This record gives sequence, C-alpha cells and structure tokens, in this order.
Amino acid sequence: MRSYLKTDLASNPNGFSLIEVLIAMAILAMSMLAAASMQIGSIRNNASGNMVTQANMLAKAQMEVLKNTADVTTLAGGSQNNIDADGLSGGIYNRSWTVTNLGTTARRIMVTVQWSKRGRSRTIVLSSNTRGNGV
Repeated sequence: MRSYLKTDLASNPNGFSLIEVLIAMAILAMSMLAAASMQIGSIRNNASGNMVTQANMLAKAQMEVLKNTADVTTLAGGSQNNIDADGLSGGIYNRSWTVTNLGTTARRIMVTVQWSKRGRSRTIVLSSNTRGNGV
C-alpha cells in the first residue's frame, strides 16, 4: 500500500507551498523583533548603569577631598549644581555635602549626588566618619 503523506521534503518536486513560506517568515520576523527589543533594553540599562557609576565616582571624589583635609574643624557643607562626570559645569549631576560634629576632633561627612533622567530622580548618598588627614 502506498502512503499519501510525504515525509521527505527532498522528494517533493513542487518545493515549499506559499503558506509554509509565510509561516516561516512570520516566525523569523517575531524572533527578530524580540531580539531588537532585548537590544534596546540592554542599551538603556547600560546607559543607566553608566550614570550610576559616574554619580558614585563624583561622590567618592568629593568624599576623598573632604576626608584628606588636615584640620577637620575647618570643614563645612557645600554644593555644586549642574556638573558633569568630571566635576565640571554643564552636566546633569548636583552634588552636595554636609559635615556634622562627632566631638572635638571627629566629623561625619555625607556626600549626596542627585540627577534626573527620563523623568526619574536618582540619588546616591555616601557617609563616612573622619578625623582628618585621610583617617
């Protein structure tokens, strides 16, 4: 008895039907859209991570400057607005710091870096105690 179902595509002399080609193209298009969507998400997350890293470095740089002050009794709070990743004017970051007395020879320093991107406000806060001269 002869089978009417052809399981071997190579033995089909007519090739692929139009329906088979359209289904294959639809599957390919959906997979390409999914890959493009993942790529866009990856780019956004990398940019966001870069901004967090820059803000963290700005906070650390100011913390080091303040902690390396020889006489902590001269420390005072302050701020810098609209700075870039290098601390120069013209950026999206606002950096501020406060100094709180912990006694006669020690101070608590809090450095805050704030920025807004795509309507969302972000903040990084570093806190440290110091006696001056990097200690």
